[in-house]
Amino acid sequence: MRHALAVLAVAVLVGVARPGGDAGKTVLAEIQGTWRFTSVVVDGKESPPEEFKGRTITFRGDKWVVRQGEKTLQAGTHKFDPGKKPPQVDAAVTEGEGKGTTMRGIYELKGDTLRVCFDPQGKERPTSLTPKAGQFGATVRREKK
Repeated sequence: MRHALAVLAVAVLVGVARPGGDAGKTVLAEIQGTWRFTSVVVDGKESPPEEFKGRTITFRGDKWVVRQGEKTLQAGTHKFDPGKKPPQVDAAVTEGEGKGTTMRGIYELKGDTLRVCFDPQGKERPTSLTPKAGQFGATVRREKK
């Protein structure tokens, strides 16, 4: 369950621009496409790579989908605010684990690498990309075409 949340968190972080926000539109354009999970951390513990092998997140417009192979684990919409310090992201889960919740998170986008940290319950936004108890984090890399 927490691994699915980590996947969702990444999806949310990369996702939706604020209506009318030029910075948000720029970030949204930068993240389009498919990204592969390279690490997942839950409650401060690194997950073994075999647990998320083959997991991807795909961003199309303001929507995201996390898949394990051909199976959809989670999907939703996201919006982010790159003007906050650290940059913030909110991910609304519309399908799969956590459906009906909005995860609050932060992110860092550097080239083809995206790092996120989320509170899957949406109660308290993380202040660091290092997850603490009750949080999850993930790193994804853009797949090359």
